[in-house]
Amino acid sequence: MKKVLLIISVLIALMLAACGSGGNSNQPIPTVVLDGGTVNSSATQTAPRPSSSGDISASGIIVSAQEAQLAFALAGDIKKVNVAEGDQVKAGDVLAELDNTAFQLEVEQAQRTLRELTSASAIAAAEQDVANAQKAYDDAKKKADGVSNRHADNVTIGYYKDQLVLAQNTLDRARDAYRQTSSLSGSDPIRATAGSNLYNAQKAYNTALSNLNYFTDEPSVNDVDLANANFDSASAALEEAKWYLSELKGEAIPANATGVKLAQLEQARGNLTASQNRLDHTRLLAPFAGTVTTINIVAGEYVLPGQTLVTMSDVANLQVETTDLSERDVAKVAVGQSVTVFVEALNTEIAGQVTAISSVADTLGGDVVYKTTITLNELPEGLRAGMSVTVQYGK
Repeated sequence: MKKVLLIISVLIALMLAACGSGGNSNQPIPTVVLDGGTVNSSATQTAPRPSSSGDISASGIIVSAQEAQLAFALAGDIKKVNVAEGDQVKAGDVLAELDNTAFQLEVEQAQRTLRELTSASAIAAAEQDVANAQKAYDDAKKKADGVSNRHADNVTIGYYKDQLVLAQNTLDRARDAYRQTSSLSGSDPIRATAGSNLYNAQKAYNTALSNLNYFTDEPSVNDVDLANANFDSASAALEEAKWYLSELKGEAIPANATGVKLAQLEQARGNLTASQNRLDHTRLLAPFAGTVTTINIVAGEYVLPGQTLVTMSDVANLQVETTDLSERDVAKVAVGQSVTVFVEALNTEIAGQVTAISSVADTLGGDVVYKTTITLNELPEGLRAGMSVTVQYGK
């Protein structure tokens, strides 16, 4: 006590001396010695700040590695519920089901349509179509080639000229014979015979002239265009018929293959897929193996799309999520970094590693914090989702 009073007296004396000097003294205030230490009023004292990552810690909670809130994509009446809270289920198990009678009928109709389009009789008909298309193609090709490449030897051309001369002679005689019956009535058999002969003679002459012109005259642009158009159409029809037959037989076809029948087949397959998808959406399936934690439905209840009905958790695989890692410390934490997790409820420590660091910040009590995810090296007995932990990040 005496020592403290002495120190106080010395300090007061020093302050009085400083005031008595008029405040213009350049002499520094003397250093006071306290138990072998010194206090220098001209020095600023700063507490050291830890920089080692081993000094970083955060609070956290045990969570399931996976959790799902499940809902139907369709509205409808609940047909049945197959699980209860606490049940263990496997991935793909049907948890609940809507009344799906109408969807089953839709699938069956789509299946029947597709069976008809791909039956043995449908394949036989497609083969016949290919044969017919091939013949039409061959005929069109001959005509197109003939129009574009008309040619004949002199003997052939002479033959058609002779045919034209004979046809002209027959036509002249038929005209004379018909003129000689001009005085007869139209119902007279002689006049009728003469008229019929004249018609046939004119027709024969036209044919002979056409045959001769075909080999001696250049084809018109319209004739060439028409023949080529018919050939192109026949070519396309043959190709589409072959594509359709190949598709029915399960053979590979080009991605750009076309055709009315091919489009119908693809539409039938699409209808079946869509119908099956709608039927599948009437069944609520477990997305992974885990535990049913909550159920919010009963059989007969009407539910809406997106309404959460069943919650599942993968409680066999637990991990840690931190809640208050400061923005000042997150830069010192890295994925793969070792950590020590202290579980308060079990009074035990578990080793682990950082597997994820959130790229989006959150706020906690006005502070900016980041979530980190930690995988545990072991799961001690008694560990449960929801338990509080403290995470110590290693160096």
